[in-house]
Formats: sequence, structure tokens, C-alpha cells
Amino acid sequence: MEASEAKDLIDEAIERTEEQLGREDSLERVAERTFRDRLSVLIGIFAVCLAVVHMAAAGSARDSLLLGIEASDTFSYMQAKIIRETVFKTAGGSNAGSVQRESWMNEAKRLRQPDRAGHGIGQLQLKGEELRREGNAAAVAGEGYELGETALQMAIVLLSIALVARSRHIAYGACTLAVLGIGSAILARAGFAVLGFA
Repeated sequence: MEASEAKDLIDEAIERTEEQLGREDSLERVAERTFRDRLSVLIGIFAVCLAVVHMAAAGSARDSLLLGIEASDTFSYMQAKIIRETVFKTAGGSNAGSVQRESWMNEAKRLRQPDRAGHGIGQLQLKGEELRREGNAAAVAGEGYELGETALQMAIVLLSIALVARSRHIAYGACTLAVLGIGSAILARAGFAVLGFA
């Protein structure tokens, strides 16, 4: 074999090797681009989920506050009626005329009895207790939403790190965290206490 033939064979081998490396490099770039595109879409999806969970958390916090205020107002109204009842009972036991005493005692009884508006002392107490329970349930749901919100925020940050580090393991961890966050929000919406918050 002459030197020129050997050179031609070597050049052909180098070209084939470069073509093979070029194909492998191209496939690697396509795989990396696909990985980055998928992570970018996941970041967008998790951001939308985060916005929805954040709105639910804010609504739950608002409901808890408003129900707490309404329960407090109801109990204050009930206490005012109890004070009036006590004043009428005390006046009914005074030395006033029997007609006047009977009128005061009837008024004291009327304050305690149920009425159509739901303003009887017993009715107000039941309504206040129910409002307090609903407010507590909204607060518990808010804690579940906040847990979901935190998990989704962490998942978005981890996906961003996975993009830079090109790490599938970090991406899988982020997806797991996001699923747990969404699950926490769903459980909170369904009325279940998340992680024993009560």
C-alpha cells in the first residue's frame, strides 16, 4: 500500500468518525432541548397551579377572618340580650306594681324564646357556635392551602435548578414535591386536615 492510499484511508476513517460524532452530538442536543422544553412547560403548569392554590388560600384566610368577626358579633348581641334579660328579671322582682312586674318578666321570657329572625338567646348561641366552627374549618383549610403553596413554590425553584444543572433527578424530585403540594390543596378543599393541623 502506498502512502497516498494509506492517507486516503485515514482521511476516510476520520470523516466517518466525525460524521458519527456529529450525529451523536446532534442527538444529544435534541435530547437536551427536549428536556429543557419539558421543564419549561412544567414550570408554567406549576406556576398556574400555584396561582390557583394561592387564591384558594387567600379566600380561606378571608373567610376565616369574616366568620370569626361574625361569630364575635353574634356572641356580643347574645350577651347584650342576656344583660337586658337580667335587667328585666331584676326589675320584675322589685316592689313595682304587679302589672309592671309581670310585663318585665314577660319581656325577659320573650328575649330567651326563639323567634322568626333567629334572635332568641339560645338561637344566637347556636348560630355563634356554628360560625366559630366554620371559621375554624376555614383556618384549617387555609393551612392546607399554604402547605400546598409552599410545596409548589419549592417545586418551581427546583425545576429552575434542574434546567441549569441538566439534572433529571432534581426534576423528578420537583415533580414529586409539586404533586404533594397539589394533593395538599385538594385535601384542604375536600375539608380534610393536612398533616394533623386542627
